[in-house]
Amino acid sequence: MAAAHPIIVRRTAFEIDERIPRYWFDGDPSATHFLNSLSSVFPDGEAFFVRSVRKYRDRVEDPELGQAIRGFAAQEGQHSRQHDRHLKLLYEQGYRGIERANDVMGKVLQWSANRFPRLSLASTAALEHLTAILARRLLTDPERWIGPMDPRMARLWEWHALEEAEHKAVAYDVLMQVAPGPGMRYWALASNTIAVFFEVIGRTGYMLWKDGLLFRRNTWASGWRFLFGEYGFLRGLGPDYWPWFRKGFHPRQQDDGPLIEAGRARVAMQIAN
Repeated sequence: MAAAHPIIVRRTAFEIDERIPRYWFDGDPSATHFLNSLSSVFPDGEAFFVRSVRKYRDRVEDPELGQAIRGFAAQEGQHSRQHDRHLKLLYEQGYRGIERANDVMGKVLQWSANRFPRLSLASTAALEHLTAILARRLLTDPERWIGPMDPRMARLWEWHALEEAEHKAVAYDVLMQVAPGPGMRYWALASNTIAVFFEVIGRTGYMLWKDGLLFRRNTWASGWRFLFGEYGFLRGLGPDYWPWFRKGFHPRQQDDGPLIEAGRARVAMQIAN
């Protein structure tokens, strides 16, 4: 199993404003709105992650894991704030339905964290597994996935992907101290995978509808290519996804060290400039 990587808290701000084109991923509405939809769930989602992990920090006796929890919370807080700025830009562009959806989602997540804290922690670990997989996709082939983005959005997404890779095991390690049995872990990934997929696809459809593009054949064709085509964003993720259900699984069994080191160098240069 790969060693844990230091969790570096990078205090930065990104140029997220009206200069960013509406279709900032290669001019493609379908791809852009899929990524917009992912971004729109991050502010409430990552606040939920922090609450769920911090709930059990008093149960953690390992000082290294305690330090990792603090780094995790600081990184996720930064992610929430930066993606909230993107969310406000989406509101300004006319996608007010996203605001109403987030009001509902925020209340549901708050209720869940209070009423079912162990399940919320398991859900956090499962969702961190999903975000680590997507982060690995971005960092493995930045030319394909980050290169087509508007440079301002590219900096945001590469920075976020890097930090997801750095802290990918923290929530899982806390879960193993609180609820080490496999049943809740299996249920959490299966149910949250379905929930997140339909939430993001629903938001993508809403934004395409607002743009008058939802019922155009080329919209569906380009969306399918982006997600499931030969080099689709979600295609071929099974080998990273399914090990979660394997006995003895741990997130660091997948060594992201080379990706993290390369990503750190690129992100450091971006922040310096």
